[in-house]
Amino acid sequence: MKKRKLKAAAIAIASAIVAAAPRLANACATCGLSEDSHALHAYKASTLFLLVSPYVSFAAIGGITYFAYRRAIRQDRNSAPPTITKL
Repeated sequence: MKKRKLKAAAIAIASAIVAAAPRLANACATCGLSEDSHALHAYKASTLFLLVSPYVSFAAIGGITYFAYRRAIRQDRNSAPPTITKL
């Protein structure tokens, strides 16, 4: 029982140290960077690009599908109606 309490205390102390020092923990990519840093700007730009790219891809596929559908409808309207022949 004493070992368990000692282990829990050691884990709590280690967690507190890591939480207090983000550079040691590598908590995030921008911790410790200044606001005018090129690395911070690059990180933010790449994050935005990765967030937006699925939506752009979905919109492009949807737009292509929509215009292909509209073209098919237009071609059906412009084609001659089928002729009915009696046998």
